Amino acid sequence: MKDSRLKFVNGKQKEFLAAVIKDHFGSQAALARFLGFHKRAVCGWIAEENNIPKSTFQKIEQLYPEYKSYETFVEKELPHNWGRVKGGKMRVSQNKDLSNYLKYVRSFVHNRNRKKPVLADIENLLLKRLSDEKVDLLSILAVCTLTDGSLVKSCNSYRISFSSSDEVLIDFVYALIGKLSGFYPNINLGSKGGKIVSISEPDLGRNLLKLSPEYRTFAIDENSPPSISFLFDKNFQTKVWAIRFAFTTDGCISVPKNGKAELNLACYNKNLCEEWKRFLEEFGIKANIIRLKKAKQGVAGVRAYRVESINNFYKLGGFIDKVKISRKSKRYCGMEKNALLASVIKSGQGENRTPNRSIISRVLNH
Repeated sequence: MKDSRLKFVNGKQKEFLAAVIKDHFGSQAALARFLGFHKRAVCGWIAEENNIPKSTFQKIEQLYPEYKSYETFVEKELPHNWGRVKGGKMRVSQNKDLSNYLKYVRSFVHNRNRKKPVLADIENLLLKRLSDEKVDLLSILAVCTLTDGSLVKSCNSYRISFSSSDEVLIDFVYALIGKLSGFYPNINLGSKGGKIVSISEPDLGRNLLKLSPEYRTFAIDENSPPSISFLFDKNFQTKVWAIRFAFTTDGCISVPKNGKAELNLACYNKNLCEEWKRFLEEFGIKANIIRLKKAKQGVAGVRAYRVESINNFYKLGGFIDKVKISRKSKRYCGMEKNALLASVIKSGQGENRTPNRSIISRVLNH
């Protein structure tokens, strides 16, 4: 049965969504990721330019019963395609089986744009290195998707995407998806100046779900949370590169002005944090789970601050080479992550010292 759209009393749809974001998600983007929609869709609902789907409202209502009272502000239900621009009226009116005709049109448009990549067009030295080392490439894509990516069911397919402001990571994931799927992924500009690599591919999506049953941080089904348990049985090189990519995409080396350096990996899922903690311990990286009361599950990632742990991460290769620190860091923006890591190692971490600019300069010029 097709979904419908809800028409709220003027102002109440905005009030409802604003309350949900404030109490549980913190941002429109976080709510959009949870629901499996683009941020623009959520913005349209909040501005009341578009009507929220009934199934989406019910999903939020079931998870957070405190908003059930907003049912009283629904004036009426509208058709699922209400507000859509009509086109091709004559052709559609002549077709008796509208459902099959639309399915045919969609498949034609979808397949027309699907091109098999030419290997020379997506040649990537980092990808070649991983292939030569017999790394399980699907596992690396799963790690990238669990950190700075997403996997969302879209009709009969799965939309896989990865976002980053670093060209090294974007180029690698573009080549990686092309190799695993056999088709060109798309590259679009992100909302904050970064880029998004994405593809709708049913086979690749199903293969990723065999590794982790969920890729959303806030899984609807608590019995099937996102997981990295698939990594425990992989070969040594796959495990090493999984750690390096995880910390590169969603981690950092934090260097406070006063105090010891810390190696952090952001993660807001309790199950994932516990698994990352156990997995890192296999490589001598002893980490603690970061507790954060305002987070939905009370966690914000894992943190390693012991000298031995940071040294062991450095011995594994550290971050992915040439990936730079983003604008989130005012002090070290634009500097290579591995250069900062090396400066921490050379600065006498065990003596509780912060790397100074002269040390950083020597490392960069080395």
